[in-house]
Order: sequence, then structure tokens, then C-alpha cells
Amino acid sequence: MNVEQLRQFLAKPHLMDIATITPEGYPHVTPVWFDYDGEVFRVSTTRGRRKARNIAQSPRAGFSIAEHTLPYAAVIGYGDVGVEDDPGGSLLQRLARRYLPPEKADEYFQELMVAGGPRIILRIKPRWLLSWTGE
Repeated sequence: MNVEQLRQFLAKPHLMDIATITPEGYPHVTPVWFDYDGEVFRVSTTRGRRKARNIAQSPRAGFSIAEHTLPYAAVIGYGDVGVEDDPGGSLLQRLARRYLPPEKADEYFQELMVAGGPRIILRIKPRWLLSWTGE
């Protein structure tokens, strides 16, 4: 993909499969919502989730973002991961509004904020990125 095709593809609400490494050395893969600003992917989670605990021990991740219908465009890569606090869940709220119908987004956001505990942001800075359009 060229830069504009990549921007357009990543602006769509695709799921990202993020892979982290467990303390035992196994890959742990989880589908997540994400945001991308042209340089960094951002994922909202809590410190207690497996992916966050894995990142705390090894701050690296692989990822795959793919369409599940023809022409099967995709972006894959890996990179270094930083963590920042997001106690008000601003990223989660933005993602809920991106991925969910408007009538469900705020309610789902509130449910996760109550049930999940304090939010953090995983900031994935790609070291390697590959994309294709499938056309």
C-alpha cells in the first residue's frame, strides 16, 4: 500500500490481532480495537489483562490487521511498546465511538470503566511494517 492507501485502510474499524509473549515464552494473541496516528498504534486495556502483564515483562508486540473479505488487504508488523496511564479512559471512549453504533458506544464505555479498573494505553511503535491491498 502507498501512504494514502495505508492511512485509509487503518482509518477503518478493523480489529488488530496483537501478539505478546507470556512469561513461559508462548505467544498470546488477542483481537483488540486500535487507533493509529501515522506513527504509533494505540490500544486501550487495563494493567491486569494478560497482554498488559506480558508487555510489562517484554515490551514488544507483533500485530496483524486484515480484512476478512476479498480482496484481503492487510497490515502486519512488530514493534516496541510503551505504556501510559489513561485513568479517564479517553482512548477507550474514542474507540467505542469508532467501533460501535452510536446508541451503544457510551453505555459500553461506562460498563468497561466500571468493571475493568483503571485504563492504560499500549503504544506500539512499529519497527517493521508490511502492507498489501490484495488487488
